Amino acid sequence: MPGLELAPLETADADAYWQAHVAGRTDLPSPSFLVHMERYLRLPPEEQQTYFAFVEGGRIVGTVRLADAITFFSLAPEARDWTRDAILLATEPFIAKGAEKVVASYDDSYSEAFTGLGFRETFSRMRMEVPIVKGDKPALEMAHPEATDVDDIATFLMAAYEGHMEQPFGMHVGPPEEWRDYATSIWKGESGTYLPLASWLTRDDAGLAAISLATVWMGTPLIAEIAVRKDRRRQGLARALLAATGNALVDLGHDRLALYVTVGNDTAIRLYEDLGLRQAGGRTVSAALEL
Repeated sequence: MPGLELAPLETADADAYWQAHVAGRTDLPSPSFLVHMERYLRLPPEEQQTYFAFVEGGRIVGTVRLADAITFFSLAPEARDWTRDAILLATEPFIAKGAEKVVASYDDSYSEAFTGLGFRETFSRMRMEVPIVKGDKPALEMAHPEATDVDDIATFLMAAYEGHMEQPFGMHVGPPEEWRDYATSIWKGESGTYLPLASWLTRDDAGLAAISLATVWMGTPLIAEIAVRKDRRRQGLARALLAATGNALVDLGHDRLALYVTVGNDTAIRLYEDLGLRQAGGRTVSAALEL
């Protein structure tokens, strides 16, 4: 395609690559290209090989990751005229492999271009943030999760997400062993550095009733997981756990927290807004192109 090329990311170009990446996105947790670059440099070589650059005249003007899907997409503001061509370049490897569908994730500022090429939005998520100050201790008996709680937490999450609005799109699904891997991955840092002192759970006679797991993701505290057992919802448990997490984060020297929520999950969004959280940046869209 004249003028624009897709090339594997070379480690020596990581600086320019990640500067272009943050310049072209509205939905990132951190505007610092260094945070993203440092995370990339810590990845194993086989994962680094899934990162590609859009190059014009020898200069990196955009970024994309091609794994099982187009997991991110970004063009520097001055290169936005190349959006359609860049999307076509990103989809070509999937077409060449005979894929029946291409799944893509991008921020909503690119929605019109992706939709124009036949991608259909399946769902989107937004990041919400709030400044935090220490408040009263919640009147709820709770404790920090321990490593011995992993199996219990995995079983709890599997049940809590049953019927979730994202399940038809392949999110929050899988057999028990995959849920255990997911729970373990939070401890291992795949959702950011795990914060045991800011993570909480509460139990009742029936077992786990609610959990809140906190990490530091891209430089900002993140509620990596929060869930309440179905029969204990609308009883203030999520509110209490979030308050306890906020208090612990203040003690750890943080001044804000963030979480991600699916657009359309109005019950959760109303709760978060009531607690002062507001949308930060654009939506992150998931979409699919049927081939």
